[in-house]
Amino acid sequence: MNLQTHPALALFNRVKKNQKTLKSYLQTEQITCYRVYDWDMPEFPLCIDFYEGRLHISEYKTRHSMDADQHQFWLADCLEVLRFLFEITDESIFVKTRFRRQADQQYAKVSDEKNVFTVQESGYKFQVNLSDYIDTGIFLDHRPLRKKVGETSMGKHVLNLFAYTASFSVYAAMGGALTVTTVDLSSTYLHWAKENFKLNGINITRHQFLKADVKQWIQQSVHKLYDIIILDPPTLSTSTMMKTDLDVQADHVMLINNALRHLHPHGVLYFSNNFRNFQLSPDLEGEAVIQEITHWTIPPDFRNKQIHRCWEIRKKPQSGYETSLL
Repeated sequence: MNLQTHPALALFNRVKKNQKTLKSYLQTEQITCYRVYDWDMPEFPLCIDFYEGRLHISEYKTRHSMDADQHQFWLADCLEVLRFLFEITDESIFVKTRFRRQADQQYAKVSDEKNVFTVQESGYKFQVNLSDYIDTGIFLDHRPLRKKVGETSMGKHVLNLFAYTASFSVYAAMGGALTVTTVDLSSTYLHWAKENFKLNGINITRHQFLKADVKQWIQQSVHKLYDIIILDPPTLSTSTMMKTDLDVQADHVMLINNALRHLHPHGVLYFSNNFRNFQLSPDLEGEAVIQEITHWTIPPDFRNKQIHRCWEIRKKPQSGYETSLL
């Protein structure tokens, strides 16, 4: 391969530069799974994540002038320089196509290869699957918030809503939470969540794993108050298991207000979503103390600072005392 005249030389150079830029951060934080290319150049609409010797590549569908054959040659060129740079084989590269505002992305099955293995983050273990679903089992962009939850969970009761594979729950339990309640609609992902707990030697009998439609579950009577609540809904959900569809923009006021009913007066609710055009309703300001914390919840390996938005939400303090933000 003549690298200097290669059609994907620009991609090679950018990924190599990103690797060099991130080196100190990755070593200091002991991070082995991270984003190495974040659609940095418009001519290469890819997001490339490194998972301990494997690459997970998401190609975003865009309008381009390439026909089907030209596109295949272009993609082959991209993969060739990545194989060369990372010194890996085709078996260690997983390519998927993504579409904007796709409903239930993390639940979409695209293969049945069962390429499952274990990775580490902050010394904790997580099961990932790079082949079978649109998403892999752990959202790398939430790494800083997971760390925060882990650091503040000692002696607390934690509720994880739309929990997916429960990476937040693992951090909370490993951080010393008294109880962690994990709620998700998918039996597949609740099983995955329990496997993540077992990988880390957590006694799952101390904690709850609930198969439920979160939108309906949080409207129920309050039987327990939680010190930390994580609310990270999908942009859209049209699952046949739900009584009604979910749209984060239309439903977020209801979701937040109902989640606050389950929050301890001194507790904190972390609300996050990845809808690019999301606007937080001003109606919430009369009900809670709200602080956007997006700037510190997006890690440096994500150059796209719109990957998600995140807020810290607390109940308004009662007269006679004040609560301080963490």
